[in-house]
Amino acid sequence: MLFNTTGFAIFFCVTLAVYWLVWKWRNAQNMVLLLASGYFYYCFRSSLPVYLYCVIGAGYLSGILISSLGEKSKRKALLACSIIIIGAGLTYIKYSGLIFGNIPGLDKWQASMLKVVTPIGISYFTFSSIGYITEVYRKTILPELNFITYAAYISYFPHILSGPIPSAEKILPQFHKNFIPNPVQIEQSMGEIIWGLFKKMVVADNVVLTVNYVFDRYTDLNGSTLFLGTTLFSLYLYADFSGYSEIAMGTSRLLGIELAKNFRMPFFSRNPGEFWRRWHTSLRKWFLDYIYMPLGGKEGSMLKYILLILFIFSFSGLWHGANYTFICWCFLNGLYFVPYILTGTLTRYKEPVAAGRKLPTVKEFFQVLLTFNLVTISRVFFRSPDIHVAGDFFSKICSMSFFQAPLHLVTTNVLWCMPMLAIEWMQREKDYVLEARKLNISIRLIIFGAVIASIWYFHKQMNTTEYYYFKF
Repeated sequence: MLFNTTGFAIFFCVTLAVYWLVWKWRNAQNMVLLLASGYFYYCFRSSLPVYLYCVIGAGYLSGILISSLGEKSKRKALLACSIIIIGAGLTYIKYSGLIFGNIPGLDKWQASMLKVVTPIGISYFTFSSIGYITEVYRKTILPELNFITYAAYISYFPHILSGPIPSAEKILPQFHKNFIPNPVQIEQSMGEIIWGLFKKMVVADNVVLTVNYVFDRYTDLNGSTLFLGTTLFSLYLYADFSGYSEIAMGTSRLLGIELAKNFRMPFFSRNPGEFWRRWHTSLRKWFLDYIYMPLGGKEGSMLKYILLILFIFSFSGLWHGANYTFICWCFLNGLYFVPYILTGTLTRYKEPVAAGRKLPTVKEFFQVLLTFNLVTISRVFFRSPDIHVAGDFFSKICSMSFFQAPLHLVTTNVLWCMPMLAIEWMQREKDYVLEARKLNISIRLIIFGAVIASIWYFHKQMNTTEYYYFKF
């Protein structure tokens, strides 16, 4: 039951109606969310989410037990045991192939053991649970004693499959409040949902076939086509993933829960640091809170800081999957930081590019262009099935065939993405892309209607494709 389907629209409308019918009873609302999330999850696997409920139970009990202990050493030991227990399933399901698959005598055993279907969204709800018990250990929050509330928080259907990863400190308290969105918030939710559907159904679902063609037939294509194909994949990934996140934010706000903004127009970044502060922000915050800062952050020597950056990026690669290509992809993005750190130019910008202006300066333009291309070319590793394919892909891009004319189909599809980027550039300083509060309500409704019409017209003949990040 994907966000961009009629089935989800019906499911959400029914859930929303029942949810607000019991608005006076917060526990009843959380029960509605828990049951709805269970059904939503069931639709993807046609089986009860037993593993998810086991993780929920382990996190719930761990939080209570950790808070009940007085001695810090005992609490720390229990925290470590809880993380191992909760993370064991994720480690085995996602990484046993990398650990055992190439060991003689264990490869066949590993293959037979991995017949278990990987629970969808496992990385997201596992990280959510680990974040929760860590905050309880740190005494940032009190343990959640109401099991229904805790289970509704972990299994909350708008974010469970592809994020954003919720912060227990900010999101969990909202499951205790009776919050009704006002007309402005409802309009924002509708704007986010509509724009998210546009990016998914008009941009991502239209260009994905060409992306797949380029990577499947890379041996027959020239370097310029492969380079543009990689660019197209980067744009597709953004449209697909950020589109999901915007729909999740919009639907969640209608339920009275304000999720974190997971994307802040990352392609308008002036250096790699700014890009990763704008891309998948909830995952970045998780790494920042639970790995980067505990290991010292920027404290210490420059060498230690660089090594920590490379370690965090490599760990992020492992989070994406048990494939050396993911590690190479993230390690390369970590290497991009090194020249900026050594030259002291890793500026932490507080304002968006060209703030208060229609166009960037020449310097800003080339900064954005360089950052975009650095990030994009690294995605060859992300999309390739193995290191050998990635190597062949890079070899062709760096060959003389790069100067041949690219395939017209790929060029056309890259241009297909330009309206999305143009609109987001014009609205980069707004709270959301379709925000137009200074205009009359009738004009705003016409804008919404025009985007909906474009979704209907450009997607009506296309097949529905699953969101790319569901696999993580």
